[in-house]
Amino acid sequence: MRKKRYKLYLVMSVLVAFGSLGAVLFTGTSPALGLDLKGGISVILTAEGGCPPGDVLAKTVEIIRQRINSLGVAESDVAAAGCENIIVQIPGIQEREKALRLIGTTAQLTFRQVEEVFQASAPDAPEITKQKGDEVAQEEVVYPGSDDPNTLYRLAPAELTGEVVTQAEAVVDPNTGSAWSVQIDMNDEGSKQWAEFTSELACLRDQGETVRNQVAIVLDGKVESAAGMRSPAEAGTEGGVECGSGISGGQTQIDVGDQEEAKDLALVLRAGALPITLVQSQVQEVSPTLGQSSLDAGILAGIIGIGLIFLYVLLYYRALGLVIWLGLAVFTAVMYTILAILGETAGLTLTLAGIAGIIVSVGVTCDSYIVAFERLKDEVRSGKSMRAAVDRGLSRAFRTILVADFVTGAAAVILFFLAVGPVKGFALTLGLATIIDVAIAYFFTRSAVALLAKTRRFTGAGFLGLQEALGAKSS
Repeated sequence: MRKKRYKLYLVMSVLVAFGSLGAVLFTGTSPALGLDLKGGISVILTAEGGCPPGDVLAKTVEIIRQRINSLGVAESDVAAAGCENIIVQIPGIQEREKALRLIGTTAQLTFRQVEEVFQASAPDAPEITKQKGDEVAQEEVVYPGSDDPNTLYRLAPAELTGEVVTQAEAVVDPNTGSAWSVQIDMNDEGSKQWAEFTSELACLRDQGETVRNQVAIVLDGKVESAAGMRSPAEAGTEGGVECGSGISGGQTQIDVGDQEEAKDLALVLRAGALPITLVQSQVQEVSPTLGQSSLDAGILAGIIGIGLIFLYVLLYYRALGLVIWLGLAVFTAVMYTILAILGETAGLTLTLAGIAGIIVSVGVTCDSYIVAFERLKDEVRSGKSMRAAVDRGLSRAFRTILVADFVTGAAAVILFFLAVGPVKGFALTLGLATIIDVAIAYFFTRSAVALLAKTRRFTGAGFLGLQEALGAKSS
């Protein structure tokens, strides 16, 4: 009965390991490479004015992460560093300048009434307001036009902010096929405020106001558009805006230049405005050359190390060395499969630190075999026959392996939650390898050695036989 169970465990281990490996290779799935192996950019953003209060920095991190994900960039890393810095690492980025612009754009959106319009060259032209964020939302400001910086607008306090925006989409004018704009949808509260605001402006229009009936859509201290309320008679079939009702439905649009600009603006508006203004303290372009050379050197060192291990265990453990060979192959197949799946589904990236964790884990796996085989030798030296030594020794060896792997796994968990940066990758791969090692020790190693011990061809095969390897007498 036990022999059948060992056969089932052994076959199941090999099929699961190499079957899953074949599946990921067939589908073209592979581990995602991190910044140090794939190249990309690393940016340090610093909050203007020092450390922001409360959880503002954490909220900013989340908004930047959403923007990067909306760009279609996978495997990025956005994390707070200290109380005022945010570190952004984007591997394999193609459009570097676009990414830098979008992750740092504040995207403070406000809707204001136009009070006056000036030319910047006029003697009485007011000074442009330097502040662009929430701190001046309830104050009069002076901002230049986005397309015409020489035109200055004195604007009333904000009636609405970007917080009311629920959806932003880049659309093209069907009549021209070239004029792009961003269509904005507002929430219920925003829709009500928008209707009241545009109704007031329409009433000013009816009173003869030609400037103060305009609504300015302001983005990061620049007036993107300043359109007046057209009457139903002027708008014709488009409806216009009536005094007393305004624009219902909570929709408006921002006219922009081209398709790319419209899509970029829609992207940042969907993700939301940054609650603070950020400046780029450091921008570093990371080349994959150094990482690739380090990876090649690491792989070469690993191949040499594993080759020496294979030679040593074959000479020292004879037929049991073959078990180690196949066991390491099973370990490699399972590890590669898990890393590939997590890279595809969870965005896990493999870095040099993670590769270091894998190399260390190979040593941990080899230690498990050594613990098991040395326990078998101890049982043989105590006078037991080889088969009895295998049955008793493997059971005791597994308990020892379990305790040792628990300590390693606990260290990996502590490192993962307390460490930052590349150390997390090291801890994660080491932790995964520890779990795999326990499973292989239970399902593969015990089954393979137990079945070999019951096979006469391997027990008494001279120099390579188990009897010679364990120093046991023929039973």
